[in-house]
Amino acid sequence: MNSSTSSFKHTEWKVLAVVAIAFLAFETVARLFAPVLDYDREHIHAFPEVVEEMSRDEHPRILIMGNSLVMHGVDSALFEKELAQATSASCSVTKITPVGTAIRDWNYLYDTYFTERDTHPDVVVVGFVAHHVPDQYELKMRRLARHFCSLNNLRDCLREEGQSFDMQALGLFSHFSALYGDQPEWQWIVSPAVIPEFGRSVRKINGLLDIEAERAAALNATPAPRTYRRLSRLMETFRAHGVKAYFVPMPQPEIWDFDPKAAEAIASRGATLIDARAIPGMTQSDFPDGYHLGDTGSIRFTSFLARALADDFPLSGHSP
Repeated sequence: MNSSTSSFKHTEWKVLAVVAIAFLAFETVARLFAPVLDYDREHIHAFPEVVEEMSRDEHPRILIMGNSLVMHGVDSALFEKELAQATSASCSVTKITPVGTAIRDWNYLYDTYFTERDTHPDVVVVGFVAHHVPDQYELKMRRLARHFCSLNNLRDCLREEGQSFDMQALGLFSHFSALYGDQPEWQWIVSPAVIPEFGRSVRKINGLLDIEAERAAALNATPAPRTYRRLSRLMETFRAHGVKAYFVPMPQPEIWDFDPKAAEAIASRGATLIDARAIPGMTQSDFPDGYHLGDTGSIRFTSFLARALADDFPLSGHSP
């Protein structure tokens, strides 16, 4: 081996070492800041403590689960107060509402943070709108594998949700790397600082893509039928652990069609459907951004939900 070849290989190893050190440095920073990256990740990283606290709460334990619709829509303190007043019995309420999630995420989330810890609520209330419960909801593999899967169910997740080798690899890397798993969020933090007009440009491009997607959907006269295998699996999990389940189609500014197949799937697994799509007195002004409930809407929805549970579930007669 001549000296030039040896020198070249030595340089290669230096480059690889620098890359490895840089990656480890960035990964360390990502892990340090992950729990405070945004309010949603603060909530997600607090799940173990939230579930541990629920395990010490008095019975009946009520879990409110969903996404940002439920986060903005349910006032936990008001819900607990009104339910206690209506039933003359005390209860405890826990809320788990990571944004941008749906039925696929809720299955793995519940398995990871509740079933694996052998800690279950007595009652679970799941709030959703039409596109959150079909199997066809968008797969967000980075987020799913990073935040809602454990080592125990990661293999099943990659096998069942990964539609290709690339998708499975994406999930595997995301689970073990904070930098990789939260990459979209880091892009939104870093890119606006270094790229002029980044946010405005991305929103414009996304708007054009949304318009094109709507146009394509309008031209598709025979959309694929929706299926509800994951919804059924989540309800089977609840039933297996003695959890009384309520599924709540939530209000929107315009009333939306609820798929009869979804209602059938809910009824067939012994869960209870509480239709909240049209609450008396609720108007479009209760939705400040046209999607989430504001302060007045939250009060109306929370009161409606508390009355519905009080009428159906005899808290005063419940025993753990």
